[in-house]
Amino acid sequence: MATAPVTPLAGPGSDGEKPAPSKTASAPVRPVASAETRQMVDLLTRMNPGGVPLTGEQAAAWKQNLQALIQQGAGAIPAIRDFLELNKDFMFGPENTQMLGYESARGALIDALRQIGGPEGTQATLEALRGTGDPREILALARNLDSMAPGEHRQEMLDSARQVLGMAAQGELQGYDVGPLFEVLQKYGGSAALPDLEQGIARWKYYGAIGLVNLPDGAGIPSLIQMAGGTGSNRGIALEMLAQVSTQYPEARAALMDQVGSGKIPSNLWPYLGSVLGGDYYQLPDALWFAAQNGAAIDRQKTAHIRSGNQNFYQGPLPGGVPPEQLRQQIALVDELSGVTSDPAAMQALQNAKVTLNERLARITALPPPANP
Repeated sequence: MATAPVTPLAGPGSDGEKPAPSKTASAPVRPVASAETRQMVDLLTRMNPGGVPLTGEQAAAWKQNLQALIQQGAGAIPAIRDFLELNKDFMFGPENTQMLGYESARGALIDALRQIGGPEGTQATLEALRGTGDPREILALARNLDSMAPGEHRQEMLDSARQVLGMAAQGELQGYDVGPLFEVLQKYGGSAALPDLEQGIARWKYYGAIGLVNLPDGAGIPSLIQMAGGTGSNRGIALEMLAQVSTQYPEARAALMDQVGSGKIPSNLWPYLGSVLGGDYYQLPDALWFAAQNGAAIDRQKTAHIRSGNQNFYQGPLPGGVPPEQLRQQIALVDELSGVTSDPAAMQALQNAKVTLNERLARITALPPPANP
């Protein structure tokens, strides 16, 4: 049975100490932490109060201590595990995050488990996954587990995401963004996550739709087609998702073409649909954060916040751009849609989309300037 998270002393993303939401988990008999590793963890988790910036010397000492802990190998795991099971965290603040490379003490120690690796690191990571109720932490732990033991613990990842999503539905995660849970479902659940995403879209419209459209092998397309053909409040976002993948899945293209050709799309939906057809894709924010960590340029002006369900998402060009051939396929789709409608709102949105696509294509196919003689 999951327990509700303690009311945070500082909200998610704030500087300073805060408890982390947790789930109950039975603990087997395990090795006891040494005094040395307990002291190392204590130094890593005791920072300047209120996120006061560290000096360069202090930041270097902190990093050195973290590496010393990691070098202890499996011997460091009991002390790390003991701290994680306290369900407390210390947020470092923006300036310290930039210097240290981590947003919080728990984030640093979770990554230390990944770096230690081995059976002990994997087991401790799995235990942390079972015990946490923080959506972002669940995603980070799931990513780590899949890199440490590819494909072996996906059921535990899904069980954890489902349990915490259930907690959120009961109002037990006030202030927390559940978007990372949808990323776990879409990334590691495959077609088995389809019922979860279909159910989730009723409460978290954008998260559920983004999850459905990103399921592998188009597993979520039939659900989106059904929504797009109905009269419910999710029809608009379902149409946008179909437009997003119409060059990838023929069934999505056919459904979109039918809706446009039969004049079933209201005028007020066309600006949104035109934006997607012009190459502004919906993405979950943590997927972008992960891409940014790997060097992809992110236009943070394209992020949006929806108060209902505390949903945060990105709508803009894909990180790293798209190949010219994909843009040409998108232009061909826009031309095909223009040929089956005479709706003024549709024609204007499609014209705008084509202009945007042509501009993006011109930028990436432009010849470099000639070298000076």
